[in-house]
Amino acid sequence: MDSINTKLESRLGSMVMSNPIVPASGTFGNGKKFQSFYDINVLGAVLSKSVTLESRTGNPQPRIFETPFGIMNSVGLENKGIDWFKKEILPFLTTLKTKKWVSISGFTTQEFVDLAESLNGFPIDAIEVNVSCPNIHAGGVQFCQNQNTLKETLHKVRKCSNSFLIAKIALETNPLDEAIRIISDEGFDAVCLGNTVRGLAIDVVNKKPFFKKTIAGLSGPAIKPIALRAVWEAYSFNPNLPIIGCGGIMTSSDVLEFIMAGASICEIGTANLIDPFAMPNIINSLSAYCSQNAISLRELVGIAH
Repeated sequence: MDSINTKLESRLGSMVMSNPIVPASGTFGNGKKFQSFYDINVLGAVLSKSVTLESRTGNPQPRIFETPFGIMNSVGLENKGIDWFKKEILPFLTTLKTKKWVSISGFTTQEFVDLAESLNGFPIDAIEVNVSCPNIHAGGVQFCQNQNTLKETLHKVRKCSNSFLIAKIALETNPLDEAIRIISDEGFDAVCLGNTVRGLAIDVVNKKPFFKKTIAGLSGPAIKPIALRAVWEAYSFNPNLPIIGCGGIMTSSDVLEFIMAGASICEIGTANLIDPFAMPNIINSLSAYCSQNAISLRELVGIAH
C-alpha cells in the first residue's frame, strides 16, 4: 500500500478500511451494475440495497420527485427478500476484495432478528440494521423514535448475531443522545446517521399529494447541514462510538466536513444517482488532499470539536 492510500486508511471501531467511502444503501443496487463502470473494490466497503424478510413490490408510482437541491423518493424498500438475496447476491458480494456490508430492514423486532440470524455463517464484514424503518406493531412509528422498542430490537439482534453491527437511525431521531446511549449500551459497533428527511410534495394540477404514500424521503445537498449537525451532536454525546455520516455528501470537501465533525466513514447516496463515478472521484480527491497536506484522514476525525 502506498503512502497516499495509507493516509486514506480509516477505522470504524475494530474494522480497518482502505478508505472511508461507502455507498449508501439503496443508491448502489447491490454493486453489480456499477462494476461495469469501475472496479468497485476501490471503495472502502460495498453496502447492499436493504433486504427484507419477504419479497416486497415497493410503493406505487410515482416514486421520485426532484427538488431544487435534492430529490424525494418513495420507493418502499422494493426487493426480492432474504432467500433470493442469499442465493443471487451474496455469492457476488463474497467475491469482492473490499469490505462487504449487508443492510437489513424489518417491520417488527422479530423480523430483524430473523434477518440477522439468517446471515450467520456468511463471510460478510458488517450488517447495517436499518432501524429508521416503521414499526407496524407501534402504529408505524420508526424503531429509532421509540426508546423501548429500539432497545429491545438492538438487544435481540446483538444477542443472535456475532457480526459487526451498525445501527442506522433517522436524522430526525429525538432525543438523539438517548438513541446514541442505547446503541452503545446494547453493544453495537457503530451508528449510521442517517436516512432521508421526511418531506411532502403537492401536485398542484391534481390538488393532492404527489406521492401515493403522502410523505416521502428528501435526500441530496439540501439535507447536508442537518446530517452534519446530527454527526456533530452524536460525537459530542459519545466520541467513543464510531460514526458513519450520511446525508447530502456530494464532494470530497463534504466528506472532510463530516470527518472533522466526528464521522469515521461516509456513505454516499444521491451523488451516485447523478454520477456513477462520484465515489471513485471523491476517493481520488481525498488522496490529493492528504498528499498535499501531509495528513491522514484518521487524524481529522472530530478535529473540529
